[in-house]
Amino acid sequence: MKLIYLWQIVKLARMPIVLAVIPIFLIGVLFALSSGTSFSLVNFLWGFSILFIIEIAASFANDHFDYEADKHNRQFGFSGGSGVLLEYPELLPFAKWASVTMFILSLLLTSLFIIFASLPIWVIAYIGVAVFFCWFYSAPPLRLVYRGFGEIPHLLAGIMFPGWGYLILTGTLTSDLIIFVIPFGFLGLTVILNFEIPDMEADIHGGKRNLIVIKGRYFSFITIFLLYLITFFYFFILAVIGWFNDIINLWVITILAFLPLSISFISIIKKSIQQDVATKYAIRNAISGFLSSFLIMVSLFI
Repeated sequence: MKLIYLWQIVKLARMPIVLAVIPIFLIGVLFALSSGTSFSLVNFLWGFSILFIIEIAASFANDHFDYEADKHNRQFGFSGGSGVLLEYPELLPFAKWASVTMFILSLLLTSLFIIFASLPIWVIAYIGVAVFFCWFYSAPPLRLVYRGFGEIPHLLAGIMFPGWGYLILTGTLTSDLIIFVIPFGFLGLTVILNFEIPDMEADIHGGKRNLIVIKGRYFSFITIFLLYLITFFYFFILAVIGWFNDIINLWVITILAFLPLSISFISIIKKSIQQDVATKYAIRNAISGFLSSFLIMVSLFI
């Protein structure tokens, strides 16, 4: 394979986005440790490898099946696809079959992980759900993002990523974990909504049926603000009632959740719906959301 293709494959993986999920995954790991679970380096590396493979496979698959839609797109670094297949269409077969291979590999590794770590058999279904939504997000026949259901996988991902971090160390999912990770589902939903804002015109031409296409940019900005608001009040209520106060500092987490809320309010005030200006606010929202998740992860170390 030509050296230039190797570099394009790296770009196709969209590593910055893949790496951006690490704080959410680590939040689940740290919550398990805060709850008294002992750390297993082998389980951690094995579980992280499975997540890493799935994320790269998803990048390959989405760029492959969004090829026609991306012809109308501009790449903004965090949205609009990688742009690799538009410049190197000869890599289309590679993107498809590499994603298929990696999804299968993730299921095989999960099966071995279950045996090695004595995890419950339903863990394969947990990863199977992730693979299902990553593949059919843009792949036929379901093509969820083209049928108005594209936001659902991101909502689930925000919950399942920290859930996976917790699961690989504890071997189970608990009610405490579920209560804690629900707002990260809301944050996961804000990620895709922010990503869609620069792509509205391209998504319209490409035939996608997501929130930005149906309701427009300003409605998406309002939705993002409301999701951040719900997240803030969710943590605030948990802090007030003293839930898990002896283990984690929910007041610190509540304050950190206020960061993206305050930033997203600016986009509502400005009412900017032109692509270039709206993109700047979407980027600010996305960065503040990531920063909030990262700082929440850091707070769990303290």
